[in-house]
Formats: sequence, C-alpha cells, structure tokens
Amino acid sequence: MLAAVAFLAPVVLSMAIMQKGLVPSFAQLLGPKEQRASEPLGRAAGAVLLAVMLLAFLVALGLVFDPRYRDFPFAPFTAATLPFVVHGFLVGRAKGTRGIAEMSAACVLALSAVYIVFNETFANWQSLWVCAVLAALAFNLAQVRDAQS
Repeated sequence: MLAAVAFLAPVVLSMAIMQKGLVPSFAQLLGPKEQRASEPLGRAAGAVLLAVMLLAFLVALGLVFDPRYRDFPFAPFTAATLPFVVHGFLVGRAKGTRGIAEMSAACVLALSAVYIVFNETFANWQSLWVCAVLAALAFNLAQVRDAQS
C-alpha cells in the first residue's frame, strides 16, 4: 500500500501544482455531500493525503508501541510526503479554519516522531529520516484548512 501511495502522490500532486489546485481538508473529502470538494483532481489529492496519513499512523504508532524488529520505510515515505510539501510551498493553502482531524493527526505524528528519535537514538539514520518525514507530514497536515465559504 505504501508503494502504491508513493507512486500516486507525485503524479497527482504534480497535476495539482500545474493547475494550482488546492488539497481539500478531510471534512471536504468525507463530509456531507453539500460540503464535499467538487474537483476530481482535488478529491484525488485529498484521498492520497488521507492514505499517506493513515499509513504514517500505522508506521509511527507501530514504532512507538512495538518497535522491535520493525523496518523504517524511509524511501516510500519520502516519495509520498515530499510532493505535499512542495505543493504547500508552490500553491499555498486555502484561507479558512483548520480542521480538527488534520490538527489531531499532526499532533499524533509529531509526538510519535519525537518519541521515536529518542527511543532509537541518534545513531540510527533510518529512524532519523523517518522522523523527519513524519515531522514534515505533521507540518503539512497542520497547514491544511477548509476553504472559506
């Protein structure tokens, strides 16, 4: 699943950057029909962000609660997260309120990244890389806003 998201994220987000399309919030993606995003490209970008966030939860919470014999998927996480960071810098964000789902996810990922760094020590470069990607994803999730009505 992580490989599929790592393949889809650069494709979808490069098209969103070219069209200056915004990534919708989770409420605009999963909420009531009248509040949902209408653009297919925006919905695709939001779905990929949701998938990246869910997979990041699996990896981060797995490394927090059961770190023994776990791999650090730094390469696919980088490929899945970096397009969202680039999109955030090039296109920007909507003006509006921050979503509670995105802020909660950002807090969980940021706290997990801090815990993993100290649990794995600074000698493990793969854990540092994964934690940097988790922090970048947390920052990106904290920047997602609802479109202003």
